[in-house]
Amino acid sequence: MENCCSNFNEIDLENDGTCPLCKNKGKKVKLITLKSLLKAHALETLNAKDTHYFCTTEDCEIVYFDVNNKKYFVSDIKVGVHQKDGSVNTPICYCFDWTKEKIKQYVEKESTTNPIEHIRENIRENRCGCEVNNPQGSCCLGNVTKFINQIS
Repeated sequence: MENCCSNFNEIDLENDGTCPLCKNKGKKVKLITLKSLLKAHALETLNAKDTHYFCTTEDCEIVYFDVNNKKYFVSDIKVGVHQKDGSVNTPICYCFDWTKEKIKQYVEKESTTNPIEHIRENIRENRCGCEVNNPQGSCCLGNVTKFINQIS
């Protein structure tokens, strides 16, 4: 007698990039980002063969998830995540330590270097390490620009 559920393993149960908690679309992130930013206890559970995503939703506790819905939470990450942490000391630019407070000081007083110009200069000099420093695994310029526009 043939097993009616014999094709169960053939059914695709993988996640399409939708956060299992908030149901918003995640952004693909490279493995090097997770390897750099997960705390040891979380890194030990990482499946390096799976595709991983970054959840940008502010009030969602999940930072990363994979195609099999393995979840990594804010508490599993070595640094504060700009999109999920309202602290003024949380970086928006992780490579050059542009925190919300430093950017706010620039906008209010223009007493510091222009953050966008500073970051661009360092990008030109190939100094950024977004894949290993920034939890979203990509350049922060969009986030910095958006923050400046919000507080201006």
